[in-house]
Amino acid sequence: MQEYVIFDGLGTRAVILPEKGATAVSFQYHGREFLYRDDDNLNSPERPRCGIPFLFPIFGRLKEGKYTWDGREYAMAIHGFGHTSAWQVEACREDALTLVLEANEETLSQYPFRFRVTLDFTVSDGKLTIAQTYENRDEKPMPYNYGFHPYFLTEKLENLRVETTADTFFDFAVGGKAFGHGAVSLTMPEGAPETGAAFMGVHGPTVLHNEAEGKKLTMAFDETFHTHVLWTQAGKRFLCVEPVNGAADGLNTGNFMTLAPGETKKAFVSFRAEII
Repeated sequence: MQEYVIFDGLGTRAVILPEKGATAVSFQYHGREFLYRDDDNLNSPERPRCGIPFLFPIFGRLKEGKYTWDGREYAMAIHGFGHTSAWQVEACREDALTLVLEANEETLSQYPFRFRVTLDFTVSDGKLTIAQTYENRDEKPMPYNYGFHPYFLTEKLENLRVETTADTFFDFAVGGKAFGHGAVSLTMPEGAPETGAAFMGVHGPTVLHNEAEGKKLTMAFDETFHTHVLWTQAGKRFLCVEPVNGAADGLNTGNFMTLAPGETKKAFVSFRAEII
């Protein structure tokens, strides 16, 4: 599996695997790593569960793994197929990489729309930017959602504070409440295999503070990434803070965006690393 390394010559470096779902598996600033990497996972046939997997055309799980469109039933795995497909390299230079995924026989069997998605990875002065272009190349409207599933490296979960501006903070264990502006820290319940939460109605950048390890990361994004899901597993050295624009089971519930035939949509997310 070929690794593509992009760097700016000023201490910013990223590694991307086109064949493994266009997943960025490393983001370093002055030698400090900000992403969790699991080589056992990457070398297996499993979906990527480290780095920054890209989610398309759904986020989360479909009810019973299925949905119905125009009277026909389709099956699709969790988070769609963007993060499990092999992407084509369209352009590569020292500080940037452009990857493309187009509809093919495999995607059409689970998602009956002709599309083209372009991911432009660039690094510059401590920042990794992933610009996206979504194109509907079909003759009918195309439902879709998208997002990213970053696994941020931390030696201990309690070292991380997540700060953002949001309408609601929803703890999966206890429910939701009005939020506003502030920071939260997740705590792993005793004996639990995992824990999670979500910010909904996010209005501005999200900042991950890690004073204990001397790192800070600011995630910026366009207005479509209005929900951020937090998730981690017991005994793992990561916290996921996932910017997404939909909800689980969107193709069944109607919670999706739509592209008209021939329409193009652009979006972006960026990660700025700091050593503190």
